Amino acid sequence: MARKSIRINGIEYIDGQVHLYIVRGQQLKDTTSDQLNFRIYRKQEDNYLQGFDYQEYFDNIDWKEAELIYEGPVERKERFHFVFTDSNVEFLKVYSYWAAYEEDDVPAGPAVVSVRDPRVWWSFSRIQETLKRIYDAYPGEKSMKVYGRSTRKKPLTGLRIGNPEKVVGLIGTVHAGESGPELFLSAMENIVKECPELLDEVGIAVLPSVNADGREDMVLGYPHYVRCNPNQVDLNRNFDASWEEIDYTYGLNTSILGSATYRGPYPGSEDETQAVMSFIDDIRPKVIFDGHCLASICSDCFLTAKSAKDDSAFNDLGKKFCTAYTKGFRDVEKEGIRYVFGCTAGSVPAYAYEKYRIPAFDMEFRPVKDEARERSCINGNTTFDLLDEFIEYHTKGIVHVLELLKEM
Repeated sequence: MARKSIRINGIEYIDGQVHLYIVRGQQLKDTTSDQLNFRIYRKQEDNYLQGFDYQEYFDNIDWKEAELIYEGPVERKERFHFVFTDSNVEFLKVYSYWAAYEEDDVPAGPAVVSVRDPRVWWSFSRIQETLKRIYDAYPGEKSMKVYGRSTRKKPLTGLRIGNPEKVVGLIGTVHAGESGPELFLSAMENIVKECPELLDEVGIAVLPSVNADGREDMVLGYPHYVRCNPNQVDLNRNFDASWEEIDYTYGLNTSILGSATYRGPYPGSEDETQAVMSFIDDIRPKVIFDGHCLASICSDCFLTAKSAKDDSAFNDLGKKFCTAYTKGFRDVEKEGIRYVFGCTAGSVPAYAYEKYRIPAFDMEFRPVKDEARERSCINGNTTFDLLDEFIEYHTKGIVHVLELLKEM
């Protein structure tokens, strides 16, 4: 293998630009210049599919197939990185980059980035700003507090507005590549603007982004679908609800570190899991909806705890809530509801049921109008227009649930 003078230390997509971070290797350890000359190569990966392809897709791809997009000086920033910036990129595209020092024949790389629309994939800072904006806008009974920290110590902030005795709970991005803040916070803000009087009778509480670290990685361009937290734990298998049962969904084993559904070393081991438990214990919602599916949208497909299958009274109540939510998406009389016993041991719905007997549901995919278009989310290709449509569905659905709860 050819010795290289530099290495790529990272890559991010921020504010419309890809930033390639290059550092000197041993060959250049004594070079103190604030400017070095590089060649930058780029290849658009049109065949890459998020959720289907992972790192193996990029193993041994040939830089010779890439285009030389820049040759010249690159400035050093913060006394460490030489930062190359590429503004000529498009949403929903995946790019591989290589960098070579001027005297090297073979470049370092690839570094890979997915360019995601920040209107569809909200940053952590935008989530925090939106929580604060909704809190400030609502004049009635409310609370906003930090329920815990992520693995990398981001504050996991929850917001409750309205009547604290009858609350609908909303939880987002337990799996980082799925849904939550964009739908639930937008719907919450719509309800505050359009029907604030309803919140005198009932309330909404949201913990918008549980797997905040993995979500931020994806916002910044990490190309692969992220399910687990930085400790490689699937948070939706980590709750203290029949946790000891090994599950083999997707052909995976929840007891094995490295499995995408690894349940963790013990129940409630993860900081994020503890934050969700604190949120539920504090709010005591009458029903919980947990955003899943993929790429910032989910539908009215409701998965509840497998362990609740024989609890007829519980399921009668759960189906009432799901019927109300479904009215935001479709004609229930014609299409019915989709109510599935699909949530495994250690999941949020299993925990809510076994600990509190609260109806709780992972919301997955169900086509609404145009299945082919809506299924674009499966490979991470949700557009802003598609997200906007789903915000409207969820706003209507949550209002129907609030109206039902008001009458209970």
